[in-house]
Amino acid sequence: MAKITISCSIPVDDEEVTEFLHKYLGRSRLGTTRMLRMGEKGCFYSGSLYTDEHAKVSRLIRRMLAFFEGKDIPLTILKIGAQDSWYEVDPEQRDPWKIAPQALLALLDAAPHGGVQAALST
Repeated sequence: MAKITISCSIPVDDEEVTEFLHKYLGRSRLGTTRMLRMGEKGCFYSGSLYTDEHAKVSRLIRRMLAFFEGKDIPLTILKIGAQDSWYEVDPEQRDPWKIAPQALLALLDAAPHGGVQAALST
C-alpha cells in the first residue's frame, strides 16, 4: 500500500478552492484557508492507496487532480511505500518523494500487486 500526501506547490488564497476542499474532504473553511496559504507545507490530503476503499479514494483523488489542473494550481504530491514512515521525509528536501500527477493517476490505475484494473470514472 503506497501512502501519499497532496498539497499546493504555491500558497493559494482562493475561496473556490477552500469550498472545494471543504465539500470533498470535510475540512473546516478556516483550517483549509490556513493550510492553503502554507503552500507546499500545508498538506490537505493524506491517505493510503489500495485499501478496501480504493475505488472511493481513487474517485476522490481524480476529482481533486482535475479540479486543481483546471485552476492551474500546481500540486506537490509525495509518495512513500507501505513500510515507510512520513518521519523519514525531510520537510526541507522533499524531491526524492515527489511524483507528478500523471504518476499518481498511473498508481490509481494499478492494482496493488502489479495487475491493472479498469480506470474508474470520476
